[in-house]
Amino acid sequence: MDTLLEDMFARLLARSCSTTFVRAAERDPEDKLLALVWDEIEESGLPNALVAEQDEGFGLSLAQILPLVLLMGAHAFPLPLAETMVARALLRRAGVEPPLAPIILATALSHEDQATIQTAGLPLARTAGYMLVARGETFDLVELSPSVLSSSRNQFSLSARVVAGAEQILNTIPSGALALRETIAFLHAAKLAGAMQSVLQMTIDYAQTRSQFGRPIGKFQAIQQQVSVMAEHVAAARMAVQLASGTGRMFPDPLAAGVAKECASSAALVVAQIAHSVHGAIGISREHDLQLYTRRMAEWRAAEGAESYWATQVGREFFASNAARTADFVRTRLSA
Repeated sequence: MDTLLEDMFARLLARSCSTTFVRAAERDPEDKLLALVWDEIEESGLPNALVAEQDEGFGLSLAQILPLVLLMGAHAFPLPLAETMVARALLRRAGVEPPLAPIILATALSHEDQATIQTAGLPLARTAGYMLVARGETFDLVELSPSVLSSSRNQFSLSARVVAGAEQILNTIPSGALALRETIAFLHAAKLAGAMQSVLQMTIDYAQTRSQFGRPIGKFQAIQQQVSVMAEHVAAARMAVQLASGTGRMFPDPLAAGVAKECASSAALVVAQIAHSVHGAIGISREHDLQLYTRRMAEWRAAEGAESYWATQVGREFFASNAARTADFVRTRLSA
């Protein structure tokens, strides 16, 4: 089942998610092509991958959909499919029929103001129709419209902050014990891992074809060293994400998710810097694909806490554990 889904989604992305498609989405988030691609995704049943089988879903675990989330990052997929999978599972579990449109996930900046919902910048908010937002002990399903989305400082960004009123809330469900922020952070970490893999391959290909002083720049030891550092960070981020998904359940272990986000966000900074260094000025040009990925990586890195935030959370867990050594903490808490 896992391989079949991955192969099917990979074919869909290869057919429908070219860099031309990504650029079209960034120019106009309401482009009809996005709606057509989403209709094809709906027909495949992928948005219901985490929904229980008794609720007409696939009943998959987080580890089983991880290859799909990695592919989303690898293609800079401009629709919040991974977030929709989680949102639909939560809504169906609470007995609520989810909307047939992309749903983003968010945590409110404040739980005290019941009349207004405010969020930080949310990646892909501009291509979503709804938002499932954590506010204290409840999750609110909010309808999105251009009026509740902040104007972007970057004309090509699909991120936006949300400022909505209570009248936009369509439904409310109990949050239970789910740590939604950690789950969102995990999804961003997985997309980062996928995007970094693409950026690494892009950089290797460029280094093999761009010549200087009569030979490909990839033949120079300095470039080889930089690419090796990139590869190390990409591999570490992917391993952290895989470990965090290994609970066998619908949602990750909160601490492991925090570690994955810290690792992936830290790696993203290094990988983007080296990629642009190897590519030179061409990498930041609008015509080149590299900037499509590194801009998206910057947004995922910052969303729901950058590396410093999650390093602090993991550090607090370590000191609260009374573990004598870091290795003991890793074995007993992170390897459980």
